[in-house]
Amino acid sequence: MSRLVWTLPALAAVTLLTSGVEAQNNEERAVIAAAQAVFDAMEALDPEAFRNAMVPDGFLMAVRSETTRRTTRDDFAANIERQTRPMIERMWDPEVRIDGPVATVWAPYDFYSATEFSHCGTDAFQLAKTADGWKVAMISYTSHAPPTCSMHPDGPPR
Repeated sequence: MSRLVWTLPALAAVTLLTSGVEAQNNEERAVIAAAQAVFDAMEALDPEAFRNAMVPDGFLMAVRSETTRRTTRDDFAANIERQTRPMIERMWDPEVRIDGPVATVWAPYDFYSATEFSHCGTDAFQLAKTADGWKVAMISYTSHAPPTCSMHPDGPPR
């Protein structure tokens, strides 16, 4: 009987901890999927999908050693519309942080214009949880050439 008294609370605690971790993992997956939606829109050359992946006042910030360049969501969407070759950006090993309605994703990336390598670096996404789910508010990123940064571990896109 005493073993049962200790076993039931322990099982309840493990169940609560596991369900909390699972909920966090589901939320992390949703945040990563929201960031990935930006890349999917770029590859599909779909400016409307790109706009839908971001909040209306969203923007991108290119950060280089001595300069920064800010591009609004709508200006970048217009750039997507002008492209004739898929813009393939791939992240891997994303690090996710979530605090209520705010999340960040930090990940290395590489970028190709169709099958032609362009550059690589680090993406830092800031996301907001809206009534429609997670949306990207800002993407700041670095842009380098190897060996300053790594290319995707799976090799070039297929």
